[in-house]
Amino acid sequence: MFKKLLKPAAIAVLALSPVLAAFAAEDLRLRDGISYYQDTDSGFPILATKIDDTEYEAGRPTFIFFAASGDLNSNRQAKRVVDLYKHFKDSKIKFIVIDVDHAKTESAKQMIKNYYQGYIPQEVLLDKTGHKIWSANGEVDSKVIEKKVEDALI
Repeated sequence: MFKKLLKPAAIAVLALSPVLAAFAAEDLRLRDGISYYQDTDSGFPILATKIDDTEYEAGRPTFIFFAASGDLNSNRQAKRVVDLYKHFKDSKIKFIVIDVDHAKTESAKQMIKNYYQGYIPQEVLLDKTGHKIWSANGEVDSKVIEKKVEDALI
């Protein structure tokens, strides 16, 4: 399914190059001023470098966070996602963060089409082969997500 998004040459390069593994969303952090108590739009809750990298990478588990600006539940779950990122940032997991209201890239739009179920927030975990192995809507306890990510890394 994801091979449609990548040209064969790109798939070969991704499989052979550990350098490209660094091109995931990095330095995830919470936006200043987001509310954890009311629906107020102070912008998308997560900031990051390379946040527009929303393409699946073969051979690497991928955690996808779908959220929107101005949503109380997205803001609270964003805090858990940033904590998860800090815990796993040195592992091989790729983090993808997608604003469902303002998808900027074709690969983000494809991720929304393939995995987003219409509820925010939503988390999706793909295994190393790109198959969905877990998904949850709404707020999910950090320990539950941590366990799922640890299992995907095995």
